Amino acid sequence: MKRTTRALALALALTLALGLAACGEPAAPSVDIDALADELLAAATFGETMNPIPEETAAGLYGAPEGTRAVAYGGTGATAEELAVFDCGSAEAAGALVQTLEQRNQSRIESYQSYNPAEVPKLESAVILSGGQYVVLIVATDAAAAKDAAAKALG
Repeated sequence: MKRTTRALALALALTLALGLAACGEPAAPSVDIDALADELLAAATFGETMNPIPEETAAGLYGAPEGTRAVAYGGTGATAEELAVFDCGSAEAAGALVQTLEQRNQSRIESYQSYNPAEVPKLESAVILSGGQYVVLIVATDAAAAKDAAAKALG
């Protein structure tokens, strides 16, 4: 009887320990930022043709932390439209980039108010999302579908 009780107690303890271990944080998604950028580019509505921005230029333009990989597109500059997907390498670096992008977007709102006020609503509804080590920025005429796709990809 004692052996059965001990074996049952051990089995229950093991089951409980394994169950608690399974409650940890889910694994962060792995994102192909090139494919995601293409998907978001197709999903969003832009008022002009979007052109690729070289990765080195994009990293500096957006103030990305060192070691960040970026896929970005921009218009002619006549509009505020842009799209960028970043792999920052860590959640901490991604969090820092989000803050930088929010500050940059606020600065752009102030600039466009005197330069091209018709673009301000796009900036006011800019999409800045992060998930794990990834960050997405979308400024578009209509970014709703792209925002949904980005949220799904980033988990």
